[in-house]
Amino acid sequence: MGLEDDVISIFAKNNDFIGDDCAYLKKTKQLIATDTIVENTHFNLKYFSPKQIAHRLLISNYSDVQASGGKSKFALLNISFPKNKKKEATLICKYLNLSAKKLDIQIIGGDTTSSKEIILSLTILSDTIKSRDVILRSTAKSGDSIYIFKNLGYSKLGYLSINKKIKLPTYFKNKSHKQFLEPKLLKYHDLFKNLNINSCMDISDSLIDSLYEISRQSKKKLTINNLNVINPSICKFFNEDIMAYLKLVLTSGEEYTPVFTMNKKYLTSKILSLFKKRGIGIVEIGKVDKGSGLKCDQIDLKLIKSFDHFKNSYSY
Repeated sequence: MGLEDDVISIFAKNNDFIGDDCAYLKKTKQLIATDTIVENTHFNLKYFSPKQIAHRLLISNYSDVQASGGKSKFALLNISFPKNKKKEATLICKYLNLSAKKLDIQIIGGDTTSSKEIILSLTILSDTIKSRDVILRSTAKSGDSIYIFKNLGYSKLGYLSINKKIKLPTYFKNKSHKQFLEPKLLKYHDLFKNLNINSCMDISDSLIDSLYEISRQSKKKLTINNLNVINPSICKFFNEDIMAYLKLVLTSGEEYTPVFTMNKKYLTSKILSLFKKRGIGIVEIGKVDKGSGLKCDQIDLKLIKSFDHFKNSYSY
């Protein structure tokens, strides 16, 4: 249990709302998600443009709502900034507004205050959604297969290239920098309605953290394998050090794509083709069984450190 868990536990007792990426408001039949990004923790003005900062703030919430089965509709923005960064803060707001309009999201209010650094907090509410259509982390079923979207890992590779100065071939450098600085926004909430998904979670901290959380909340054992198919290009690049590849794809954060479990019979070739048209490849990486915990026969998971919100660095 880390500091984040300590905070959550204060509010989680006897609380039906806390525990997923979004809370479901039964009276209004809406999902609600919120996220905060802080200068010099989640972004810095040396590498990130105002447009990229706005994009990161929006996609983090948009992705949470999608992974829970909903479509984002309304948003509230809170922004704090020092006077000497008024220009940057104003540009962030302008780009956020433009991006929100493209996604048919209406920003309906918020708050503005002063601070020593730029701090942004966005809260998104979904369009109406029936409770039976909300996808939870806690409802994985024995016999489910585990799926993710293909090509996970570029976000962390970009972070390591920019902040740790690791050398990469031009192709990997350009692709990973782009994914880290401005993660690709994939629209799939409507396609998820065609799948009988039992559990799902957005991969924002890392794949391994998300899998542990689904296992814990669903009270099931998750076994993962065949991880080489997650990102074949990076796997080939790390050919002589497969452990480095496995650590990368399991711990890459801020990917903003889902990990989900379902009966594999529902993932037909017709459904796969619909995802492919959106530029989304789906790969199977494991199964759900009775029991508890997360297992993998390719790497000792004890060697992998989970993401820590209170340490301004990735583990590697």
